[in-house]
Amino acid sequence: MALNQTTIGARLSRLAGRLDLYNFGRWLVLALVIGVVAGLGAATLTWSVDGVASLLQHRVVGFDAPGHGMTGSETWHPAARPWLLLLVLPAAGLLVGLIVTTFAPEAEGHGTDAVINAYHRKGALLRPRIIPIKLVASALTIGSGGSAGREGPVAHISAGFASYLSQLLRLPTLDRRILVICGMAAGVGGMFRAPLGAALFAIEVLYSENDYESEALIPAIMSSIVAYVVNASLTGWHPIFRTDIEQFTTPRELVSYLVLGIVLAVVGQVYVKVFYGMRDEVFARLPVPRLVKPAIGGLLVALLALVVPQVMSGGYGWLQLTLDGALPFKVLLLLLPAKILATSFTISSGGSGGVFAPSLVIGGVTGAVFAAAAERLAPGFAPATSACVLVGMGGFFAGVAKVPIASLIMVAEMSGSYLLLVPLMLVCSVTFLLMRGVSIYEAQVPTRIDSPAHIGELQLDVLERLKVSDVLDTGAELVTVAPGTPFQRVLEIVAETDQHAFPVTDEAGLVVGLFSVTDVRRMMASPDVWSVLVAWDLSVAASSMAYLELDDDLHTAVRRFTAFRHENLPVLTSPPPSAPVGMLSYQRVLEAYDDEIHRLQTEHLGDLAG
Repeated sequence: MALNQTTIGARLSRLAGRLDLYNFGRWLVLALVIGVVAGLGAATLTWSVDGVASLLQHRVVGFDAPGHGMTGSETWHPAARPWLLLLVLPAAGLLVGLIVTTFAPEAEGHGTDAVINAYHRKGALLRPRIIPIKLVASALTIGSGGSAGREGPVAHISAGFASYLSQLLRLPTLDRRILVICGMAAGVGGMFRAPLGAALFAIEVLYSENDYESEALIPAIMSSIVAYVVNASLTGWHPIFRTDIEQFTTPRELVSYLVLGIVLAVVGQVYVKVFYGMRDEVFARLPVPRLVKPAIGGLLVALLALVVPQVMSGGYGWLQLTLDGALPFKVLLLLLPAKILATSFTISSGGSGGVFAPSLVIGGVTGAVFAAAAERLAPGFAPATSACVLVGMGGFFAGVAKVPIASLIMVAEMSGSYLLLVPLMLVCSVTFLLMRGVSIYEAQVPTRIDSPAHIGELQLDVLERLKVSDVLDTGAELVTVAPGTPFQRVLEIVAETDQHAFPVTDEAGLVVGLFSVTDVRRMMASPDVWSVLVAWDLSVAASSMAYLELDDDLHTAVRRFTAFRHENLPVLTSPPPSAPVGMLSYQRVLEAYDDEIHRLQTEHLGDLAG
């Protein structure tokens, strides 16, 4: 029997009611806009860096760095005029310092940390001017040969646009935070052609322990996909690295990968200590203007590059050669500490660039050195060099950035292969666990409970989980007053107790009213009426008085304290008239809240220690 139009209409109405079309459409549009801008930003930054590199490194210095994957030639030759590096890098650093200190001091450094800090502590507010300033400063820093990557700048730029968009649309703070995460995911996903890994990175990098901004995952994935499509359409669809990896099928190699994870954790500890030690103990103490420090960092990188030219720029071309086994072992041994120093010189001095690319290089080179050593010491357990390089890349960044899940997915996407997923999972887990408490992103907080961004949610959650019955001292003496009690006797009662509010009860013991010490003090100014006053005259009738019940949560209690401007409320067994069971003070609620927070923190620290 055919369905009539009324039945079809009713079913369609029910279907529409089940679909949250409003939120779907809203987040789809916002994700689309952010993704398009982030994809264009990634492409613009890529072209800008390549343009500056072509001018300064190729034409001026006469140096051609190798390409990576399928993006360029993997051949290279020494610089024709290497001494010009001593002029180019400091000059670019000085220009970066001038631009950053003049227009946007927050544009210095590796970008991602600034976004993390804004998310937790600044309501996800980023100044719009960060977009052009970060773009120009990063292009100069990386293009001139500074040891830095593009992920931090593009994350900062895209998150800055997302923050600006949310302010234009007057979105609430919660939505702005989600959009900033979307911006960060879109920028990274577009730049590195790793949409899933970038989305996981954006929700994972905010915390140094196992916690995530899970509510932002789906919008972040949507933004990352759009940015990936836009950037890849402009710059190419191929993965970042070209690899020839075989499927992991040898369980005994896991022993070697376990040792590799330990080695990566040790190198990661050194990297972070050198990075921030250089900033705090060297550049921060230099008696020179702030704008000059990036130039000094550039000079130090130039001196290092005269000996080890592989330290310049992001280093993906050198990483591709490492994957191909084309760099000699001696060069790899030199490149490992040199890249750590060059990255510290560049970014810790105030240069603008990310730490993702240098971290991958350091991890990949560590993997290559380890593979060579394992082949000599235990050839039966040694994985292939290319496998160790890829696993080293993911494991190292997982440890130093506290993003174990994102790292293994991003490396798989950047290499176009999931064949090493098992060893990647093992090594990423090992480095993450061994490097607890050490991170290249110092703005991270351990978990959501430690984030200022979630303090309001935490307060509400804590207050709602506690009941009045949990904190009320039912054993304390409760002083009640009969309605006809003379005022003189009321004065004596108030003087004999520390109680601040007094329920007025009838002969059956039921509350019919309430008065406070303030009400008593008000009448003390009129002694001529004392003789005719009774307790009932001081009280508020039960029908309009504020009270609490045993099953009320403490959030309700705080709202009652605030609404009625009382610091003490009677607790009743049911709505009045009913029997009182005690008095609850605002101070007691605060103490209970503080005790619960302390308990949660102790429990949290115990979990971390365990």
